[in-house]
Amino acid sequence: MWDNLNTVLSSTEITSSTALVRLLISFIFGASIGLERQYRRREAGLRTFTLICLGSTAAMLISIWIPQSYPNFLNGDPGRIAAQVLSGIGFLGAGAIIQSKGSVHGLTTAACIWVVAVIGLAIGAGMLIPALITTLVTLFVLLSVEQWERRMFLNGVNKILSIHCTTATPDLKEFRRILEKNGVFIVNVSFESLYDENQSVITYKVNVKAVSSYTSLFGEIQKLGIVSQIKLVE
Repeated sequence: MWDNLNTVLSSTEITSSTALVRLLISFIFGASIGLERQYRRREAGLRTFTLICLGSTAAMLISIWIPQSYPNFLNGDPGRIAAQVLSGIGFLGAGAIIQSKGSVHGLTTAACIWVVAVIGLAIGAGMLIPALITTLVTLFVLLSVEQWERRMFLNGVNKILSIHCTTATPDLKEFRRILEKNGVFIVNVSFESLYDENQSVITYKVNVKAVSSYTSLFGEIQKLGIVSQIKLVE
């Protein structure tokens, strides 16, 4: 049994057996990354990543199978169909990115979509060990590097910064520039605009050093001339 499985795994010929095994492996690898994204309630989750990996694997299998089965096909190129996967996957990646009032979300998920497509292509081509290593490293980055990143860069305290503006359309990019200049790390941001009253409220969840002085930060924000109230609370 193991000899047969090893033969199937190492075969360069696309048969029903090799296709089935590679698709099953693709399902497992894609689902493992999809589970992590699903757990974090991201834009793309288990089903999306599993389908992307399966589709990429199937595309590569077809790319290899066509010139193998039709040797008289002078233009048969094993990489032609598979090459279009990475071009097409960009649309899914763009759909996972959300841009709102100067704040961008979903870049990590978009990058994961691209990586999973590459993993699927590698599995379809029979490069199982590289595909496995890429999957494990991807999971390591998603699960462990974030914790290290937080310890390295978020070694302060989390607070809620509320800025009340006397205009319904403040320049959010300028606020972000001031915060970053003063060493304030923005975790996330929400924006509320009151057009009837020509006012708005920007609420930041920020990470600041425990010993930070807020005098210069508040003064620089106040200089914008559109701020009526600044509140920083735990």
